[in-house]
Amino acid sequence: MSEAEFELHAVVDEDGFVALVCPDTYSGYVSEDWTLDQVLATFVEQMNTGALFAVYLGPDLADTSLRISDTPSTAAARREVSGLIRVGEGGLWLTDYTQLTMAAQFSDTAPYAAHHVRMSAPSGVYHVTLRQFASSYEDELDPAAELVIRHSEIGAICPRLNAVPWFE
Repeated sequence: MSEAEFELHAVVDEDGFVALVCPDTYSGYVSEDWTLDQVLATFVEQMNTGALFAVYLGPDLADTSLRISDTPSTAAARREVSGLIRVGEGGLWLTDYTQLTMAAQFSDTAPYAAHHVRMSAPSGVYHVTLRQFASSYEDELDPAAELVIRHSEIGAICPRLNAVPWFE
């Protein structure tokens, strides 16, 4: 395995989501009176267009450690899911569920905020994999999960999603 070119450390958001967004192409406005089903359907639509990668780890992993790198660790994952994301000039941002729901409610609200992490990713297509290690906060695994982001070929294909991964 090659050495990682980049490695960052963050946390799973307070709602148990890990979300990457490309603001150039993200279209997440739903309505001022959105429902959870509408927001989740919008997330899936945006993931299938490559504007968003969102995974729900659940409340037991909210605020736990998240490793972000271009190289996976050697640890065995309990489960993993992958997708493609298409990064434009606006970059790639690690955002959170709260900000995405604000963008769903207000058409003039960005899907990320100044306090979110902007990834160093030039324009292009990226293969993203979320690997979950811990099942709950009590597992004390560090990190609880990792996000692996690798530049991909333009023609790369991922299966279409029908739901936000692991949202029950």
